[in-house]
Amino acid sequence: MTSVKHFSKIAHETLQEKVYRYIRQGLIDGQVEPGSIMTIRALASQLGTSVMPVREALQRLVAEQALQLLPNRSLSVPVLSFDKFAEICDVRMIVEGAAVRIAAKKADKGDIARMTAIAKEVEAAIDARDASVALQKNREFHFSVYAAARHEILVQIIEPLWVRIGPYMLGHFKGQVQRPQVFSKPSPRHTQIVEAIKARRPALAEEAMSADIQKFVDWYKQHLAEMMRKKSAPK
Repeated sequence: MTSVKHFSKIAHETLQEKVYRYIRQGLIDGQVEPGSIMTIRALASQLGTSVMPVREALQRLVAEQALQLLPNRSLSVPVLSFDKFAEICDVRMIVEGAAVRIAAKKADKGDIARMTAIAKEVEAAIDARDASVALQKNREFHFSVYAAARHEILVQIIEPLWVRIGPYMLGHFKGQVQRPQVFSKPSPRHTQIVEAIKARRPALAEEAMSADIQKFVDWYKQHLAEMMRKKSAPK
């Protein structure tokens, strides 16, 4: 029997990997808004690390199109055109639709109880006019659904899409808490998703998930139109 000699010991997670995951999660959670400018040194100072792991982490995020490198070597969160934003959400509907269909077949009572509780927390946060908590709970709800699918590869595909659209989520939820007459109940589709999963109806669950994502697309279209009107308004 031939012995294997070329494997090395498994290393602990590097500082660069920790920094990468921290910044990436911040983008998913909407902690940085579109158009925000960041520098390597400022981030390193904020995180209490040297410049090198931050530079390497940001380079990875640039490669993933989550950030863009500016001519002065600083970085920014891209401001997406409506077409690009809609394209990303089209892919979300396909991939997250597949995940929720599988969840409708695999979810157990514990999964359903978790989704139900988080959906109520989203509504409570918007009733309390707390956009930050609503944003966090919305993300928790969606990923509780995908976790119920027990499909690691699908989640690995979904996460990078959320890295790119996460910065837009805060504006979306700010709109919900500021205009309750428009968004009187923020997450009926969340309830519809849970009920469809509970009833083992994959197609209905996918339809509700797609409607939830489409609502986000419609908001962004309105948001861009409002920005254009403000720019063209007389000073």
